[in-house]
Amino acid sequence: MMFDIINSLGRLILTVVVIVKLSQYRGTMNAIERIGLGLMGGGSFLTVAVIWERETSPFEGWSVTVLTYGAILFLAGRTARDWRHAQHNKVAAREAREYLRGRGKL
Repeated sequence: MMFDIINSLGRLILTVVVIVKLSQYRGTMNAIERIGLGLMGGGSFLTVAVIWERETSPFEGWSVTVLTYGAILFLAGRTARDWRHAQHNKVAAREAREYLRGRGKL
């Protein structure tokens, strides 16, 4: 019973964080991240019924799948963005070194 309450509160808090992130910081994410975060929040909210009703819940099985694949999409989108950012940083650093060498500063 205690873990049911803790899990339910965690799922509701996760849902609220997703809502705030999507509504207030939408422009900081790419489309894949937004879709993944939306699925994660929706799946998280739907699993509250599974926690309390167990096998009798109509959301049993697929709500956790929605949550899981939402997390996968969000993290994949974020990782792709981080990778592109790192690649652009390497290019910028190389160009800066070449520029400074050309001016005799390195």
